[in-house]
Formats: sequence, structure tokens, C-alpha cells
Amino acid sequence: MSSTQDPLHKFHQQFQSFVQNNPNVISAARAASQIPESAKAVVVLSPLSLQHVFLRDWVAKSYKKTIVERPERLLASSMGISAAITMYPALFTLKSSSQRLGSLNAPHVVKIHGTKWPNEIVKLCQKADEKLAKGEIEVPASWNAGDIYLSSRTIEALQGSIGALETGVDSIFSGPSPDHISNRAFVAIRPPGHHCHVDTPSGFCLLNNAHIAIEYASDTYGITHAVILDFDLHHGDGTQDICWKRAGFRTEAEPETTEGYDEFGKKFAEFPKVGYFSMHDINSFPTESQYATKENIRNASTCVMNAHDVNIWNIHLSPWETEQDFDKLYQTKYRTLFAKADEFFRNAKEEMDALGKPFQGLVVISAGFDASEFEQTSMQRHSVNVPTHFYTMFTKDALKLSQIHCHGKVLSIMEGGYSDKAIASGVFSHLIGLQNQNWIKEWGSEQVVKEIVRGCKPHWKPYKTKKSRDVIRIWAEEVIKLGRSMINEFEDVLFHEKETEVNDKYGYPSLKPQRVTRSQTNELNHIKMESEHVPPSRKSERESRKKTEGHEAKQHVPKEAAKEVPFVEQELFSDEEDEEYIYDEELNKTFNRTVEDITIDDISRHLETLEIVENNHDEDEDDDNGGRHKNGTKKLSNSDRRIPSSTTSRNIRVNRNSNILNFDDSDISMISHVGTTRKHSTRSGGRW
Repeated sequence: MSSTQDPLHKFHQQFQSFVQNNPNVISAARAASQIPESAKAVVVLSPLSLQHVFLRDWVAKSYKKTIVERPERLLASSMGISAAITMYPALFTLKSSSQRLGSLNAPHVVKIHGTKWPNEIVKLCQKADEKLAKGEIEVPASWNAGDIYLSSRTIEALQGSIGALETGVDSIFSGPSPDHISNRAFVAIRPPGHHCHVDTPSGFCLLNNAHIAIEYASDTYGITHAVILDFDLHHGDGTQDICWKRAGFRTEAEPETTEGYDEFGKKFAEFPKVGYFSMHDINSFPTESQYATKENIRNASTCVMNAHDVNIWNIHLSPWETEQDFDKLYQTKYRTLFAKADEFFRNAKEEMDALGKPFQGLVVISAGFDASEFEQTSMQRHSVNVPTHFYTMFTKDALKLSQIHCHGKVLSIMEGGYSDKAIASGVFSHLIGLQNQNWIKEWGSEQVVKEIVRGCKPHWKPYKTKKSRDVIRIWAEEVIKLGRSMINEFEDVLFHEKETEVNDKYGYPSLKPQRVTRSQTNELNHIKMESEHVPPSRKSERESRKKTEGHEAKQHVPKEAAKEVPFVEQELFSDEEDEEYIYDEELNKTFNRTVEDITIDDISRHLETLEIVENNHDEDEDDDNGGRHKNGTKKLSNSDRRIPSSTTSRNIRVNRNSNILNFDDSDISMISHVGTTRKHSTRSGGRW
């Protein structure tokens, strides 16, 4: 395959350079051929997702900075992906969905959103360029123009996102042979999806990615039940609403005369059946303080299990002081989500047994990283977040749940996360957990994350000089090079200085308005405050925001934080100008050990722990099926997973147990059922 045909050609070249420059990982990299594909995690890149861009070029620069759902989010995720790959180069398979365009009218999209919504969004996108060229808002007046934007290129981005979701699902259910089927996949796409309802966009979301993926898995591979585990900072109100629809309840968009419903608006629940389990901030969008409706607060606090075909459990984030405090919260409160998901699957198996039908499950993670301790303050206005190691911890529990019920099948889909630090560090930690490896505390330190996200700047350049003892900076530059080489389209969409260069390359018309008067410009620059772009129901909220939320924002966003607007081009410091940098010798020494002392035996040992014995009748049926699962995939034994000891790299590991964050690995079913608890501003928090 030529470089023009292989979308990962640049990455492959850069990876070879990385291996050559780092002799300590050569043995680990070579071991990739000895690790079965089913033991590797697939990472699906979606270059077409970059095409969804904000093109209101005539608004003020300060307004543009509030648009945090931007293409650069994929670059930040690539930094996290490449960081994980440098640590475990043999444990990940990278795929690009650049050649796969899904259809907005595909059955798995229509079953979720109907035919009206996909057709409407296509029409709006087709008309968007003309409106933008005139200096007009391209979305309907009833939409939140501070969160949602469109252009003709959005159609291709959505098609690309659907294609990436299909690629992710295919990766864990089919392949050239059963031995080439991986159990775990992370799909890095945008825009996010968990706020999108059946026919209403919200909170940056245009399609509900998680439900579309589940529907595709059901249509194509026979999935009967799935759980969605959502750790985004915000409640996935759209995802939850679609679960009510799946349970057979009439949606608000459907007229009462619709056939098939009883007098209470309920009909037979069809397969696949989906449970929704979320942890989120009850004071953030869509339940923002001072703006939340009673209905939104109630929805974000719903807890119903195995009743009326509904399985929903919501848990609210709590503040914490130390990581030890957080770990206690996780064990006693947040981990309840897995107990409830386990309950859902157990009830599902009993239901299918009673019907005499086969059960096939799937675990889906709505992986939003805006609850990260590194997220920008303007997004986290209510003082609740999670430490970086949480993403490893939560993902390991998701793997365990899946091993017990779903033959290890886990599909993770990127949702929120709007600062480069939050996304890069969160994805890094999440992928380490997706391979059941240990998160090392030093990896999430402020200095390490700061060095990685330098690569998110469009005009990044390596340091002119490097000190041999500064291993963090040397490693970070390898990460950056790998991350920036993952998607060829980064060069066109993100790294060019002018948007016109992108337009010329792709033949897009200029969207700059030809004639806009000064009065028109002033009006458009203050669009967030103009009543004609605010739904009638929002006018009183807008007035309230002037008085209260503006004051709240001032309290929560210090001057230094306000400067750290994500993905805005900043001047880079040379070595001589980097006065803030202080070399931390002890951190560098410890970090160096974590990088070079990860042995193949360690990797093998953690992978082997994924082979949990199923505690139901499926195990016997697998044995009767020649050691294969019902879906035809090969059931790996420990010998299949173990890497020969002859490939072990030199092991000079010191005792770092104090830095490895280990947690209770008891069976999910043994978790105590304790600690449960019972329209909106712009998601980015800006006024509009």
C-alpha cells in the first residue's frame, strides 16, 4: 500500500523512528507480533470529524474563544493516545476510518433519530454556507447558537463519525479471522453525542453516538442488551431520553394519536435493551445553577431499576480534598454504578432464558473528560472534578463488568473534554485502563501533562536544545511527534495559518461576508445577548444570567485561568525564554524508571487477569463450541495471552508500589449497594 493510500503512513514512519530512538522499548515493540490481536485494544481515529468547524468568521475574537467544541480536540486526544502507545507499544492497534463514510439515513441512525431529524440537519447544513456568507446565524432561532454551529462540511463530519463508530464496533466483533478480533476499542470522534435527543441537538451534540453504535451492533452482530457507562462531567440527558424511548415510552415529538401506544403512552419495548448509568455534576449543564428546570434536575437524578423496561441510575459528583478522599468516594458511591449495571445484565440473562433466546451483551463507555482535574475553570464552575487516575480505575471496572457478562467486549466513545490538558491526560489514563495496566502517578503530574500538550499548539516546534537528563521533555517530544502524525488532515485543518488555505485546498467557497456594515458587525459580535437568537423561554434566564451567572463566572475564573483558553494559538517559548520551567530531578528520575522498566512479563500478567471465568451457563456452551464464544470469537486461554519470558526486557524495577494506584478488585456483584442519591444555559458557560 502506498503512502497516498495508507492514512497512517506518517504515523508508521514516526513510530519506527520512536523505536529506534528508544532502545529500552525495542523488545516491547517487537513483542507486538507475539501478543494476539484479541489482547490488543483498537484505537479508531476519525479524520473526517475535523471537518465540523466554526465558520462565523465575522464574530469577535473573544466570541470565538468561547467555542470550545473545536477540531483541535482531536489533536489533544491524539496526544493522549500517543502517550499510551509510548508506554505500551505492543498493546494497541491504530485504525483510521478516513475512507469510511456512514449514512445519516442508515437503519441504525434512523432507529434512533427517525427520518425527520437526519434529513433536517442535512438541509440546514446545505443552507449554512449561504447564511454565513451574509453574516447570518446558520442555525434556527430556537437552537442554542452559543453551543451549536453548522456548515456544509458538517455533513461529511457526521458521516465520518458514523463510519468511525461502525469501524469500532466491527473491530470488536469481526475481522479477517476470529484470532484478529479485539475485545476493546476506543473511538476518538467529535462532536460529542450524549446530549442529543431523538430529534433535538443540544450541548454541542448533533447525533447520539452511543445509541447509534449500539443499534449498529444489534443489527449487525445480534447484541440484545447493552449498558452505557457515562463519566462525562455533564448529565447525558439525550442518551437517557432515548433509553425511555427504547423502553417503549412515547417521545415528546410523537403525537398522542400515534398507533401502538396504550392510554399511558407505553408500548412494547423492543431489542436491544439499554441501561444508562451516569456520574455527573448536578449543578452543571443541563442542570446549571440558576437555570435548571425542575424536570432537568429530576431527570439527572432518576434511579429506576428493572421496572417498566427502564434501567437508569444517576450519581452526583461530590467535592474532595485529597486523592485518598476521592478513592473513598469512588469505592462507596461512584462504584455503585457497576453494581447496578451488573444487576441489569443479570436480570437480562434471566429474561432471555425465560424467552428461550440467546443473550449477547455489550459495555459502552461515554468517555467525556471534562470532569478532569485539568479541565479549564470556565467549564468546571462548581468545584467538582475527578483526579486523572480515576479514568484508569473506572475503565478497569468496566473491563471486569464486561468480562463477567459480555465476553470482554467494550466500546468506548469520546464525549466531552474541552481543554487540551484534560483531554490528553484523560485519554492517556483511559487507554492505560482499557488495557488493564497500572496508572503511574508521575504520568499525570502537572509537568508531564504540560509538556505533552505543547504539541496541541498549531505551530509547535521541538526544543532547540535538550538536556540528556531531562527525560520528561525528551519523552514528551516523542509523544508529540507521534500524536501529530496520526491524522494527515491535521496539517490542512489545524496547522495552516489561514482558513483560506484550507478553503483553497478543498475547493470550499470563502465564507467571509462581502458586505457587512459596522452596525451589523456590532450586533453580530454581541449575538450571545441578542433576544432574537434566544428562544422565548430563555429570555428570563438571560436576564437572570446578567445578574447572577456573570458574578459566578468572575468568582470561579481567575485571571491566570482565563488566559488558558484551549486551542487558541499562543506564542511558544524558546529555551531561553522558558523562565517558568524548573527542572525536577527526582521527578525525572522516577519518570525514567516508569518508562524503561515496564517489562513484557508485567504486560502479560495484567492481560491475563482479564480472563475472568464466566459465572453463568455460557461457559459450558463455549466449551461445547470448540473453545469459541457464541459470536464465533476464540476464547483465549492464559497460554494464549502470556508473552514468552525470553522476550522480557531488562528488569531493574525498583519498588514503586507507593506510586501505583491499586484498588479493590472484588467481583462487581459483591459491591455494596450504598451511597446512592436521588431548558439550560450554554454548555460552555458563556452568555449567548
